[in-house]
Amino acid sequence: MLKRVVITGMGIVNPSGIGKEEFWNKVSRGESALRQITRFDASQFPVQVAGEITDFQADDFIPRRFKVKTDLFTHYALAAAQLSLADGDVDLQQEDLYRVGVFLGNNAGGWDICERGFYELYKQGASYVNPWQATAWFPTAPQGFITIRHGIKGYSKSFVCDRASGACGIYFGVRSIQMGYNDLVLTGGTEAPLTPFGMTCYYETGDLAAAKTPEDAYQPFDQESNGIVLGEGSTILILEELEHARARNARIYGEVIATSMTTDHNPEQGLAMQKGIRKALSQAELTPDDIDIVFAEGSGCRTSDRVELESLEEVFDQTQVTVPKSMYGHLYGASGATELACALLAMETGVVPPTINLKKPLTSDSVEIVQEPLVRQVSHALVQSRAREGVNVSIIIRSFTDQDQ
Repeated sequence: MLKRVVITGMGIVNPSGIGKEEFWNKVSRGESALRQITRFDASQFPVQVAGEITDFQADDFIPRRFKVKTDLFTHYALAAAQLSLADGDVDLQQEDLYRVGVFLGNNAGGWDICERGFYELYKQGASYVNPWQATAWFPTAPQGFITIRHGIKGYSKSFVCDRASGACGIYFGVRSIQMGYNDLVLTGGTEAPLTPFGMTCYYETGDLAAAKTPEDAYQPFDQESNGIVLGEGSTILILEELEHARARNARIYGEVIATSMTTDHNPEQGLAMQKGIRKALSQAELTPDDIDIVFAEGSGCRTSDRVELESLEEVFDQTQVTVPKSMYGHLYGASGATELACALLAMETGVVPPTINLKKPLTSDSVEIVQEPLVRQVSHALVQSRAREGVNVSIIIRSFTDQDQ
């Protein structure tokens, strides 16, 4: 019999705020964190808007000996891990560190340290290149440095799967607990792609919105949408086996009751997405009517949005959908965990965050897009993630009541 998995902590480093309180205060009110890029001169760049973090201080979270060896995307992950452990009141000195794992997703690696390395190599010579660059840029670096810093020795993995990278990490992190490999897992993702070279590479995919103003930037499920607006940051959640959490009297945000992963081999179709949602509902022993809110992928890319909307229409007779990433940008590897955190906070506060910036929303008889903060009880939520090439991850969580405890 599979073990039950609950969520007991969250750490958030996001354009909307650092820490869950600041983040949720803005997101639950529908306040946009998209802004003109200040990290570099983007005046001649086709993309001039992003979800940029402006108030992060690595020294608040990271020892100097780690800081010089790592890229910004690892700084964000180390900070989010520290925040999540504190939020979950986890004392790793009291844990069997061979039963603690780290499952993180990342799509792009360390753009900042790579870009600086190229400049150092071609402008100053090889002797000026940071000797840690080879390990610092690698997508597995955040997982590795979190385990090193905290002495974690359990079953751990890193995942690179485009926009679904972090959701893949959650999927397999949950499985590692269900199957008895770990008692506690830090899971989520991290990204820091906001450099000239990094954004150029993303722009060449054709998926980025060539946005000049924040108000017209990210418009998921809109007839006028023209692509993704990049964000940066990290969200890391604490997953625990239920009895392990009870034994230490942990606060429980919610329970993961179903996960599924499928692949549409033709990204312009959503048959596998539909199958994945139905599989998750069956696993959770729920009907579509039991889902109170869907946190959608909502990439802003027209084909992807069309496929997702049509898939939801096939599964649900009536449902409400929201895309909070419209406020802080698409976080790729960090996206799945951030939307999962939003779902948990919606359960806790009774407020569903909205989708903003819509001008001409796609119409549907069965799918309502939430465009203003919505006050309602949330007992069950579905979180969707979909990669550019058609990988789908569906996660269903439920609130954890006093009776459950």
